[in-house]
Amino acid sequence: RLTDEEITGTETSAGIIEKYFSLSQEDTTSLQDITLGAGEMKVGDKLLCLHTLSETEDLPSSVGTDSRYERLSTDRSDCRLSFAAPIGILLTCNHIVNQYLFIDDSAENLRKFEQTARNMHSLSRYSRSNQINREWIEEYLNEAHSKGLTSIRAHCNVFAWSDDREKLKRIKNDVGSQIALMEAKPRHNTVDVPTLFWAAIPGNAGDFPSEESFYTFIEQALCLFIGETSYKDSLSPFGIRMVDRLTGKPVHLDISDLPMKNGTITNRNKFILGPSGSGKSFFTNHMVRQYYEQGAHVLLVDTG
Repeated sequence: RLTDEEITGTETSAGIIEKYFSLSQEDTTSLQDITLGAGEMKVGDKLLCLHTLSETEDLPSSVGTDSRYERLSTDRSDCRLSFAAPIGILLTCNHIVNQYLFIDDSAENLRKFEQTARNMHSLSRYSRSNQINREWIEEYLNEAHSKGLTSIRAHCNVFAWSDDREKLKRIKNDVGSQIALMEAKPRHNTVDVPTLFWAAIPGNAGDFPSEESFYTFIEQALCLFIGETSYKDSLSPFGIRMVDRLTGKPVHLDISDLPMKNGTITNRNKFILGPSGSGKSFFTNHMVRQYYEQGAHVLLVDTG
C-alpha cells in the first residue's frame, strides 16, 4: 500500500500523481500543460495514443494466468510470463497500463441479466439476433450459478506517448501488434482519451465511464493483470551485479540485506537447484566474488 507521501509527494520529491500528470518517473518534475486538440491529447510536448479493451468482442476467446515466452524457453524448461506481458514488460516504448475491476452487487447484476434474457426470448420471434443474444446471456448466467462466480465489470487500456509524431505512429503499431499477440482485437481510441486519462489518475477510478467496461468474472479479469515490471536497482548499497535479460541493462540487486530488512525473508540462506550444466557453480562464483569485493567474509566448504 502506498503512503500519503508516495501518492502526493513532498517538497523535494514528486509523488505518483505528480509523476502521472507529467508522464515522468523522475523524482523532480516540472509542471506540464495539458492540451486537448481535435482527436489528440498532449502533456507538455508528449503526444498520447490510447488502445482500449472495453468490449467483450475485442477479447481473446480464452485467457490464462500465464503464457510461455519462447525467446527465453528451451525444450527442457519454460519461461513463464503473465498472460498480459505483451503490453507490459515486453512493450518497449514509454507506456502506462491501466486495469480496472469494478465489483458491483453481483446478485443485482445477475438479476438484470435474467430480465434481459427474458426480454430477448420474447423478442426472438422478430429477430434471430435476439435469440442468439439470449443464448449468450443464458450461458453467462449458467456459468455464474453453477460455479458460484462473482459478476463484475472490467476494463483495460494502454496509454503510450512520444514527443515525435513519426515515432508515435510506430509506437501505435507496436501497441496494436502486442495486443494482437494476446489474441485480442486492438482498438485505437481517439475520442475518449481525455476522459480515460482523467479516470486513470491514481485514486480517481470513481470517475471512470461505466460504458467503457464489460461484464465478466473475477477469475477471467485477473488474467489481464501484469505480474512483471521493469527491473530497478535495489536501494541497498550491498548487492550483486546482474543484467536485465530483455534489454541487457545492468541491474544492482540485493538478495540478502534488503529483503531481510523488508521482512520478505527471515534468514539469508540460499539454496541453488538445477540440472548439470545449468550454471550453479558459475552463479555461485559470481556471487562470492562480488561479496568478497564488497568486504564480506567468505568461507567455502567443498564437499566434493
